[in-house]
Amino acid sequence: MQIDYAYSLCKEFTIRHYENFPVGSFLIPADKRKYIYSIYSFARYSDDIADSVEFSETEKLQKLNELESELFKIYKKDSDLKDTLITDTEFIFTALSHTVNELKIPFEEFVKLLNAFRQDSVRQSYSDFSELLEYSDLSANPIGHLVLYVFGYDPVKNKECFEYSNKICTALQLTNFWQDVSVDLKMKRVYIPENIMKENNYSMDMLYSKTENDDLRNIIKLLVDKTYILFSEGKEITNTVNGRLRYELKATIAGGVEILKKIEKINYSVLSQRVKLNKAEKIKLLGKIIFN
Repeated sequence: MQIDYAYSLCKEFTIRHYENFPVGSFLIPADKRKYIYSIYSFARYSDDIADSVEFSETEKLQKLNELESELFKIYKKDSDLKDTLITDTEFIFTALSHTVNELKIPFEEFVKLLNAFRQDSVRQSYSDFSELLEYSDLSANPIGHLVLYVFGYDPVKNKECFEYSNKICTALQLTNFWQDVSVDLKMKRVYIPENIMKENNYSMDMLYSKTENDDLRNIIKLLVDKTYILFSEGKEITNTVNGRLRYELKATIAGGVEILKKIEKINYSVLSQRVKLNKAEKIKLLGKIIFN
């Protein structure tokens, strides 16, 4: 498969899937967007496996293991990709192979993502907030690192950027959890820490029976407040990067914060309502960022 064609398929795949936050938007220079598309396609394809209702846990793990085998192929210097890539994901790994070679991205960043999706495939709950942070270190933080690699930032020379990025990406992951409580529940996944539920006289049984009372609203408020703190701790990243990436990150942060505000506006009733940004709200956020 030709590299340019593979990138074009990744672009189509990306545009069909993203929701809250700008991915490969006009704020990212045209010559860098293709890298974002290939990375996002890999992550989203893997995520779709973990979220699938058609596959058993065993099948999910098998398919994620197959993706890791494909990763090994593109990092193996003497492999002939043309003859060995699996047809269904050939477009992703053809583009990703070019991306990782051009940008010198470490193999470990992608493995972390796969480990997060493996966790999603088999795990249904988390004991405390620290376990959520550990999960986010696998599921979200590598995405931030990959974006920084795309823009030429180095984890040694630009250590501060990567540290701020971890705060923001973890905050975005947590925001998605609180936004999607009702959605995740249908997949038998609960990201509200068990110890926090217990401390607030709430239980897993109550959650599954969709009991939306003041105790649950207090829990969600507590978790939203913790997430605001992470956004605050990481927002300095916009002053440590240059060019359009600064505006892309401002837009991404603003999108996450706006979701939290929407959760506040519905009085933290996330079981009965799912908030999201509509197109007009996204445009308004971008306008504020660009013209302020």
